[in-house]
Amino acid sequence: MSLKPFELRTIVDGDGKATDEYRRFYARVERGFHEKPGTPEVQDYVAGLYQDAGFVHRGFVETEDAPEWAGESSQPVATIVGFPRRMEVGEKAVGLWAISEVGVSSSHRRRGLLRTMMTNELTEAQRDGYGLAGLTVSEGGIYGRFGFGVATRVGTYELDLRRRPRILPGVMESTGAASGRVVEADPQRMLDLAEDICAQSDAGRAGKINRLRGHIRNFLGQTSLDKDSLDPVRGREAFVYVGHSGPEGYMTLDHEGMDSDPWKAKIIDVQAVTPAAWVGLWNHLFSVDLLELVEFKDAPGLALSSILENPRAVTANREADLIWTRILDVVSVLESRRYPHDGDIVLLVDDPMGLVTGAYAMHIEQGTATVTPSSDVSGTQDRGDRARDDVALAPNAPRVRFPVDRLATAVFRGCEIETRLGVVVGDGAEEAAQIFAVNREPYCDFEF
Repeated sequence: MSLKPFELRTIVDGDGKATDEYRRFYARVERGFHEKPGTPEVQDYVAGLYQDAGFVHRGFVETEDAPEWAGESSQPVATIVGFPRRMEVGEKAVGLWAISEVGVSSSHRRRGLLRTMMTNELTEAQRDGYGLAGLTVSEGGIYGRFGFGVATRVGTYELDLRRRPRILPGVMESTGAASGRVVEADPQRMLDLAEDICAQSDAGRAGKINRLRGHIRNFLGQTSLDKDSLDPVRGREAFVYVGHSGPEGYMTLDHEGMDSDPWKAKIIDVQAVTPAAWVGLWNHLFSVDLLELVEFKDAPGLALSSILENPRAVTANREADLIWTRILDVVSVLESRRYPHDGDIVLLVDDPMGLVTGAYAMHIEQGTATVTPSSDVSGTQDRGDRARDDVALAPNAPRVRFPVDRLATAVFRGCEIETRLGVVVGDGAEEAAQIFAVNREPYCDFEF
């Protein structure tokens, strides 16, 4: 077998069509994930979106001649895609290198292709200044070895309107929802509004990743890429909450129609800049005619159930991890978060890939961290996979040792369980659990 690495940055030709290299790339991706490759028209459209967003396609191609019955030669046998985004850490956002379409042909396994691709992807992203890498995973046991830890989870819920749910007395007034109004909207005409609301609702919510414009269009039903079509989704409904300052949130949904039994709808998207908008949109949904069951996704924690007179109107059906993150710059990530507990601590970060291995002193005052790395962290020498303590670095501060994947999780989700059960260890373990405690579940509604 003869393998050659490749990189694609231009994936649209002069006529606005997807290149042959792009089509071959995604033929391999779709085969690996057992999906349909999409019509040529959809491929052209998506290629244009991806090129505009700065997608980089990489991998390995098999150059050895194959028998005629095996198909074309020079077919990709390993693929990976990266593209730039920003991810909210809590206080502010950091640059995220989003990774997707990772796969290796079953005929080319156990040759180190995945490790080579992931190492190159992470190393280049770190060199380009990204604080985090992120991905969604189809198999949960693969990416911890590359330093990725679970950052956000998502729950699937069902709301039973036959139980006549009502918002708790006082919530409409205390959140200000009662002072606004909900307006029916045409989702085919609200792209600019949706982009503005999405950008505002992302700010400060840990876990949020800014969506691609094409994804927002698809959520609005202006395209139906999940059905391999550029046609708009017929019958998609939208409601916009308007407060004192103007539109503050929106909800889109698909109703299954009068023939469904029971009458059922699926919430496609909910974006709210204010608590008033979130409460007001749900309160309006309760009054929609000919609707009995509603399926929706949200952060774990049963937020909607918590503000209902009858919390059993909401049933949690499933919970799963969504975004996994990998820290590429410990200082920028830790300094982008708010902390509920002031103090001093030294983190000893063990990294199996050696990208951020080292000791880092955190001084937290009024919820803001200042992070100082040991002198060897910024050096060019091999840092290894196990951090060495630096006794001169904050000598009076307690020490805690973090595997880098668990530090990625702690940034977004805390580390109380990890410290209690011995995954995160050291005389500063309890201090770390307090420092990284989370008041609000992180959440992301952008899959890639």
